[in-house]
Amino acid sequence: MGALAATFQRELKLRLRGGGWASSLGLFIAATGLAPLALGRDPALLAATGPALMWIAACLSLLMGLDGLYEEDLRAGGLATYRLTPQPLALTILMKMMAAWITTCVPLIVASPVILFAFGVETGWVGMAAVAMGTPALAVLAGTIGALCAGLRRGSALIVFLSFPLFAPALVFGPATTGDAPLIPLLVLGVFSLQAIALCPIIAAAALRTHMN
Repeated sequence: MGALAATFQRELKLRLRGGGWASSLGLFIAATGLAPLALGRDPALLAATGPALMWIAACLSLLMGLDGLYEEDLRAGGLATYRLTPQPLALTILMKMMAAWITTCVPLIVASPVILFAFGVETGWVGMAAVAMGTPALAVLAGTIGALCAGLRRGSALIVFLSFPLFAPALVFGPATTGDAPLIPLLVLGVFSLQAIALCPIIAAAALRTHMN
């Protein structure tokens, strides 16, 4: 556990120092802030479309924040070092994914109720809970696609192209949590995240072993 905690702390410091979270948050605020200019000033239209627009912006922002998650380790040999430690590579990858989720998604979670209230959505706090429950799945899915595309030219474009179909459950049930019956969509998002956390690090570790071999 001590080695995993040290790995998590190292990854958290690297992600905070890298500044990707600032670009991610900036894109999120800019995209959601400019959307009303295109939609107009109809309060009913803004309240109806705001949650969906926020989730699309969150997905794009998250992908920007997770860009290059493994590139530095592959170049510097960090992943090869992790393979020499007694801890399973999948757990190390999970620590990297969780550190990336905290630095990239927690600012989006904090900003989400402000965005929703600005759109006129009265259940902004429920929307915040939905973002908190759904983004772990998005982070580990994007991290897994990043592992599959690691080392490839134009890998960032591939990550975006391959990740969005896998984000469909969050894009369907996330906006639904701001409706009249939020409980079931919230539970679906929770199950979605738990399944992704259980499976994705194993798949990502297998993909990275292939790249290192």
